[in-house]
Amino acid sequence: MEGESTIVVGDLEAGVGTLLRMGDNGADLAIVVSQPTAKSMEVARRGLQIAAARSVPAVLVANRVTGPEDLQLIHDTVAPQVPVFVVPDDPAVARADEEGSAPTDTAAGSPGVLAVEALARSVAERLPDRPQG
Repeated sequence: MEGESTIVVGDLEAGVGTLLRMGDNGADLAIVVSQPTAKSMEVARRGLQIAAARSVPAVLVANRVTGPEDLQLIHDTVAPQVPVFVVPDDPAVARADEEGSAPTDTAAGSPGVLAVEALARSVAERLPDRPQG
């Protein structure tokens, strides 16, 4: 609808192919997710480089973090220059996935859900203002 803000979140295939195919000005913000594994961090690092080359602001989500060592590894390896949001490894989120339910329905107060909610608020604040209809 004309004049309304729209946020599209895409859980895209692993890798940077989608970013490479997007034209310039294809996004207002890139949210790059990395787990503390070598492959995940390498893909995230490349994704952030592509976003920077296209002048797309970016944030990094450090996902399934089990402690300070994981966070430090991701921060130092991937993105010392971008804001980092931490989503802890949360057994309640894993259980919800196993049960086929939404973590927000079955584990609303869990650390993982609270972290994702905080991320969503921060992302909304970072997006450019859009005219309201």
